[in-house]
Amino acid sequence: MSDEITKNQIIHGDCFDVLRKMEKDSVDLVLMDPPYKVSQNYGTGVDADNLRNVASIYKLFPEITRVLKNNKFVVTFYDNRIFPVLFDAVRGTELVYRKSIFLYRRWGIAHRWMGWMQTTDPVCFFINGQNQPLHAKDIKAKVKHDCYIKDKPEKETTGHPAQKPLEIIEDIIQWCSKENDVVLDPYCGSGTVELACKKLNRRFIGIDIEKKYVEMTKERLNNPQTTLTNIGIGVKK
Repeated sequence: MSDEITKNQIIHGDCFDVLRKMEKDSVDLVLMDPPYKVSQNYGTGVDADNLRNVASIYKLFPEITRVLKNNKFVVTFYDNRIFPVLFDAVRGTELVYRKSIFLYRRWGIAHRWMGWMQTTDPVCFFINGQNQPLHAKDIKAKVKHDCYIKDKPEKETTGHPAQKPLEIIEDIIQWCSKENDVVLDPYCGSGTVELACKKLNRRFIGIDIEKKYVEMTKERLNNPQTTLTNIGIGVKK
């Protein structure tokens, strides 16, 4: 990998290794959807592969707080069945929990336990070093409820198993960052975060360890209707 990571770049690699090379205080927002359900055997419990994926956030959060500027947000999708893992992972960092909103998946098939289907995903907001809202006075968008409903397939279905609706991603980016800010997505997956950044005039750094998802993200971003401009961001050598 080059000695310089550029803003508006999709990187194929382990996000932990990439973050270790990035400069301190170089990111304005972290928006992520970590692998909390990958390779999960819903019939008998969580298998060993998924536990390794879930545990990866323990080493990642210290690096996230290092590259994230002070008083800026980390926003992460998670699974309410393993909430203690998330809050244990941020222990010892400067991250302060502020709030959760929710994505309610009324459309589609989800894990069933007894008579209930797992359809609600929490989205947790943390602030790096400060326990107060940041951009409230700057938000001019319409106020929305804190539960988003997914009641139909996305207009552009990528086939990614955890593709999130563009609406909730756009709102998070718009309300938790400003134009030209740098948004870090350590698990870019289908590229919805990067697509929203492009639309909302944010710069982005997307990372994924799976080559097929890197290519998927690039393909979505290379739509003829949009153009990207790379602007350099330094990393430690």
